[in-house]
Amino acid sequence: MPKRNQDPQELRDVLGANLRRLTKGLNVTQVARDLEIRRTQFNRYLHGESFPGPELLARICRHFKVDANILIRPIDETPETPERIALRHAIRAGRFDCAGDLTLTLTTLRAFRSTETARFILAQSAGTVNGTEFDLLAEEAGFSGLPQNPALILGSASKATQNEVLQ
Repeated sequence: MPKRNQDPQELRDVLGANLRRLTKGLNVTQVARDLEIRRTQFNRYLHGESFPGPELLARICRHFKVDANILIRPIDETPETPERIALRHAIRAGRFDCAGDLTLTLTTLRAFRSTETARFILAQSAGTVNGTEFDLLAEEAGFSGLPQNPALILGSASKATQNEVLQ
């Protein structure tokens, strides 16, 4: 849950951390060009030294396909919504299977990063992707180094993370 009344430096720090995560593996110079700003200005945002105005913030959000919550909470702290709860239950009940669709799997893993639900999705995907793809999925799910074996993936998920409510 986001902090109330965050001071401006805290907001810049959260935005910077989120932008660093979003640009990981990307060419920052190209991202700055895509956003139509100077690289030095984008670096100020990355390092929490400055804050974009509303128009540029909207461009940043569109570019990375995120909402303005990147200003107030870390990307991994996705708010709990009825849709997320329903999706989590469908995954656990075996009524949702994104294995075989790498894009859908990646998106779903990012939504449930570092949770037991992400482990279920990884276990579903273990037999449908190659080793390199599995390593990418595991890293995006917050579980780098997991073996590509469903039994071992689920076996190491003996208890839910603190951020996930099991119902």
